[in-house]
Amino acid sequence: MKTKRSTEDAVFDFSARSEEFLETFFRKGAEFTEQLLQESQRMKSRIQQLSDENIQLRSQLASDDAVKDLLVKIQALEEDRVRIRASADDVKREYKTYEDRYVEMEQELDQMANLYVASSQLHVTMESSQVFSVIEQMLMQFVGAGSIGIFLRGFGTEGKPVLRPVHAFHCDEITGTTIEWNAGPVGETAATAVQFIMEPEKAEDESSPIACIPLIFGGDVIGVIAIYSLLEQKKKFVNVDYELFRLLAGHAASAIIGSGLYARTESVAAALDCFDSL
Repeated sequence: MKTKRSTEDAVFDFSARSEEFLETFFRKGAEFTEQLLQESQRMKSRIQQLSDENIQLRSQLASDDAVKDLLVKIQALEEDRVRIRASADDVKREYKTYEDRYVEMEQELDQMANLYVASSQLHVTMESSQVFSVIEQMLMQFVGAGSIGIFLRGFGTEGKPVLRPVHAFHCDEITGTTIEWNAGPVGETAATAVQFIMEPEKAEDESSPIACIPLIFGGDVIGVIAIYSLLEQKKKFVNVDYELFRLLAGHAASAIIGSGLYARTESVAAALDCFDSL
């Protein structure tokens, strides 16, 4: 037998369902709201993170620009350093050139001073052997001559001028020989009054001179100094050697003439007597 539901039961059932729906709705709403709050919090955290990263990126960009500026400055400084170093190297080379020239000039002045002292010795002594010895020492010490011969003008047959050796240093083979005027380097030097100088390595043999210096007194050639070889450490003639040769051309000649005239007077007093007739 069916039982009919009463109106109160129907109302009660509807009310219960309504409460259940509302409870479910609000519970869902609360859960959704909670999810929205959590998502909002997460988004806020993400935004803060992105903001921090943005600040870091800005700082990084500013730092990169500073680094770029520093790199540009470093490059400019490096170019300046290279330029300054090149300039300093040029200055060093120029200074080295001046320094070498100063040393060279100092050596030349020292040698010229020695030459002056040596040349004064030519006129201090009045003995021919000592004059020849001074000439020998000057050529050996200042030029580096290894063998030297000194020839003076004389007269041969028919009154023709010849050259006879009067002093030999390490070249005894010239002793007793006679050289015709204008024959060979020695004779040609005497005839022309022009120095003869050649490079030592070009000498044909040891008997051939590598330098001949005319001895000139009063415009006349009275003899010739011949250099046959140089010392082992001396390889070639240098500028100061030519200066010595020019000095010897006149000073040695006058010293030789003076010693010859003095030898004839036998004393200084006798030599002074010749001035009485002037």
